Amino acid sequence: MSTASVLAATQLAGFHDWFSWVVMLANAAAGGWALGAHFRPRLRGWPLWAFIAAAQCTVFAQVIVGVVLENRSGADPGDLHRLYGFAAIAAVAIVYAYRIQLAHRRELLYAGGSFFLAGLAIRAMILS
Repeated sequence: MSTASVLAATQLAGFHDWFSWVVMLANAAAGGWALGAHFRPRLRGWPLWAFIAAAQCTVFAQVIVGVVLENRSGADPGDLHRLYGFAAIAAVAIVYAYRIQLAHRRELLYAGGSFFLAGLAIRAMILS
Protein backbone atom coordinates (compact mmCIF):
# COMPACT_ATOMS: atom_id res chain seq x y z
CA MET A 1 0.00 0.00 0.00
CA SER A 2 1.41 3.41 -0.95
CA THR A 3 2.01 6.21 1.51
CA ALA A 4 -0.91 8.17 0.06
CA SER A 5 -3.22 5.16 0.49
CA VAL A 6 -2.11 4.68 4.08
CA LEU A 7 -2.69 8.38 4.79
CA ALA A 8 -6.14 8.31 3.16
CA ALA A 9 -7.11 5.17 5.12
CA THR A 10 -5.89 6.77 8.36
CA GLN A 11 -7.93 9.92 7.70
CA LEU A 12 -10.97 7.85 6.79
CA ALA A 13 -10.57 5.81 10.00
CA GLY A 14 -10.39 9.03 12.02
CA PHE A 15 -13.52 10.35 10.34
CA HIS A 16 -15.31 7.03 10.97
CA ASP A 17 -14.41 7.22 14.66
CA TRP A 18 -15.48 10.87 14.97
CA PHE A 19 -18.69 10.38 12.99
CA SER A 20 -19.75 7.51 15.25
CA TRP A 21 -20.33 10.15 17.95
CA VAL A 22 -22.47 12.15 15.53
CA VAL A 23 -24.56 9.05 14.77
CA MET A 24 -25.02 8.21 18.44
CA LEU A 25 -25.80 11.75 19.63
CA ALA A 26 -28.09 12.59 16.70
CA ASN A 27 -30.18 9.46 17.18
CA ALA A 28 -30.30 9.88 20.97
CA ALA A 29 -31.47 13.48 20.51
CA ALA A 30 -34.03 12.38 17.91
CA GLY A 31 -35.32 9.75 20.33
CA GLY A 32 -35.62 12.29 23.12
CA TRP A 33 -37.42 14.77 20.90
CA ALA A 34 -39.81 12.13 19.58
CA LEU A 35 -40.53 10.91 23.11
CA GLY A 36 -41.24 14.46 24.20
CA ALA A 37 -43.48 14.95 21.16
CA HIS A 38 -45.55 11.96 22.20
CA PHE A 39 -46.45 13.73 25.45
CA ARG A 40 -46.38 17.34 24.16
CA PRO A 41 -48.13 17.69 20.79
CA ARG A 42 -46.67 21.16 20.29
CA LEU A 43 -43.28 19.47 19.73
CA ARG A 44 -44.64 17.62 16.70
CA GLY A 45 -44.33 18.84 13.15
CA TRP A 46 -42.00 18.84 10.20
CA PRO A 47 -38.87 19.90 12.16
CA LEU A 48 -39.13 16.72 14.24
CA TRP A 49 -39.46 14.51 11.18
CA ALA A 50 -36.68 16.34 9.33
CA PHE A 51 -34.36 15.86 12.31
CA ILE A 52 -35.25 12.16 12.58
CA ALA A 53 -34.62 11.70 8.86
CA ALA A 54 -31.25 13.46 9.15
CA ALA A 55 -30.30 11.35 12.18
CA GLN A 56 -31.22 8.17 10.34
CA CYS A 57 -29.23 9.28 7.29
CA THR A 58 -26.15 9.45 9.49
CA VAL A 59 -26.51 5.70 10.01
CA PHE A 60 -26.34 5.04 6.27
CA ALA A 61 -23.41 7.43 5.84
CA GLN A 62 -21.51 5.76 8.69
CA VAL A 63 -22.03 2.27 7.26
CA ILE A 64 -20.91 3.41 3.81
CA VAL A 65 -17.78 5.02 5.25
CA GLY A 66 -17.10 1.84 7.24
CA VAL A 67 -17.41 -0.39 4.18
CA VAL A 68 -15.13 1.90 2.15
CA LEU A 69 -12.63 1.98 5.02
CA GLU A 70 -12.58 -1.79 5.32
CA ASN A 71 -12.13 -2.22 1.58
CA ARG A 72 -9.35 0.36 1.35
CA SER A 73 -7.37 -0.48 4.45
CA GLY A 74 -7.98 -4.21 4.65
CA ALA A 75 -8.59 -3.83 8.39
CA ASP A 76 -10.96 -6.33 9.96
CA PRO A 77 -13.38 -4.60 12.34
CA GLY A 78 -14.84 -7.93 13.43
CA ASP A 79 -18.09 -9.65 12.68
CA LEU A 80 -20.02 -8.06 15.56
CA HIS A 81 -19.00 -4.56 14.48
CA ARG A 82 -20.30 -5.28 10.99
CA LEU A 83 -23.46 -6.85 12.44
CA TYR A 84 -24.28 -3.71 14.45
CA GLY A 85 -23.78 -1.51 11.40
CA PHE A 86 -26.03 -3.52 9.15
CA ALA A 87 -28.55 -4.14 11.95
CA ALA A 88 -28.86 -0.36 12.24
CA ILE A 89 -29.79 -0.13 8.56
CA ALA A 90 -32.33 -2.92 9.05
CA ALA A 91 -33.75 -1.12 12.11
CA VAL A 92 -34.33 2.05 10.07
CA ALA A 93 -36.21 -0.01 7.48
CA ILE A 94 -38.28 -1.83 10.10
CA VAL A 95 -39.30 1.38 11.87
CA TYR A 96 -40.24 2.92 8.53
CA ALA A 97 -42.28 -0.16 7.62
CA TYR A 98 -44.37 0.12 10.80
CA ARG A 99 -45.12 3.85 10.52
CA ILE A 100 -48.60 3.29 9.01
CA GLN A 101 -49.74 0.52 11.39
CA LEU A 102 -48.61 2.57 14.39
CA ALA A 103 -49.72 5.97 13.12
CA HIS A 104 -51.51 6.63 16.42
CA ARG A 105 -48.22 6.03 18.27
CA ARG A 106 -45.80 7.21 15.58
CA GLU A 107 -43.76 9.39 17.92
CA LEU A 108 -43.25 6.46 20.31
CA LEU A 109 -42.26 4.21 17.42
CA TYR A 110 -39.61 6.66 16.26
CA ALA A 111 -38.47 7.38 19.81
CA GLY A 112 -37.85 3.69 20.43
CA GLY A 113 -36.24 3.25 17.05
CA SER A 114 -33.96 6.24 17.52
CA PHE A 115 -32.90 5.12 21.00
CA PHE A 116 -32.24 1.64 19.60
CA LEU A 117 -30.03 3.15 16.87
CA ALA A 118 -28.14 5.17 19.47
CA GLY A 119 -27.62 1.98 21.47
CA LEU A 120 -26.33 0.13 18.42
CA ALA A 121 -23.92 2.99 17.78
CA ILE A 122 -22.65 2.82 21.36
CA ARG A 123 -22.19 -0.93 21.13
CA ALA A 124 -20.34 -0.64 17.80
CA MET A 125 -18.10 2.05 19.29
CA ILE A 126 -17.24 -0.20 22.22
CA LEU A 127 -16.27 -3.04 19.89
CA SER A 128 -13.89 -0.99 17.77
